[in-house]
Amino acid sequence: MTNDNNSQLAWLKKGIQTLDTKGWRALKINELCQELNVTKGSFYHWFKSKRDFEIQVLQYWKQRFTQGFIDQAEQGRSSREKLSLLGKQCIDGAINGNRLEFEINAWSFQDDEVKLFVTSVYEQRYQYLTKLLDHIYEDPILVKKHALILYSLVTGVDLFYRQLTKQELELIFSDYLIESHTS
Repeated sequence: MTNDNNSQLAWLKKGIQTLDTKGWRALKINELCQELNVTKGSFYHWFKSKRDFEIQVLQYWKQRFTQGFIDQAEQGRSSREKLSLLGKQCIDGAINGNRLEFEINAWSFQDDEVKLFVTSVYEQRYQYLTKLLDHIYEDPILVKKHALILYSLVTGVDLFYRQLTKQELELIFSDYLIESHTS
């Protein structure tokens, strides 16, 4: 019987889960090996070093939670529909109680290389948001205003003093969501 935990993807998923639930300081090889029920040899088969693992976890985070969100949003036919799809993904992420963004952001304040990587991800997200809004608003000032508002909302939701309900999140993002109507 094979161990499904002995794959690079299993390691990356465990890294994301650990960041989300315990924070970056918990990315310890021995503990992760125990949780995955694999040897250190498995770790070094997939990663050159702990740092290599950390960077690959960040790349996986970027792929899933930035490029993955963008790819799903691109299923929309118009920029407004794409923006709505993006907003719904953000709401779903917030409802699931995901602390991943908060933990990665905290890590970036302790590590310059992580900060550079995270900043590039945030810039990519902001640029995509701005691109969508540029097709919705003619006035560049309105584009910038709404990009700043939306990005601040997404960031602020993670820092709110309590978990927001789906209804509250939909209210916050209501100006940017398209309601689904079946005809």
